[in-house]
Amino acid sequence: MNSYIQLICLIGSFWYGVLVYYANKVNIFIIEKKNIVIKYLLSIIYIFNISLLFIIFLYKLNSGVLHYYFILFIIIGYISCFVKKRK
Repeated sequence: MNSYIQLICLIGSFWYGVLVYYANKVNIFIIEKKNIVIKYLLSIIYIFNISLLFIIFLYKLNSGVLHYYFILFIIIGYISCFVKKRK
């Protein structure tokens, strides 16, 4: 994998972290007033979908190679959006 593809994956992972932040807020809003079984079921489906979307994203960009720094950039994107929203 060349450096251009790695840079695109890093930037995409950061923005994917931002997407996960907003998708998480929507998921919490949707399941807020449901009963406990529906909450667990929708949370499992949400986690599965978010993970599957990231795997598809990686397959489109770099043949599905997953590095730990892609996950790190997702976390950085999520936390930066969280910090920005708190201010």
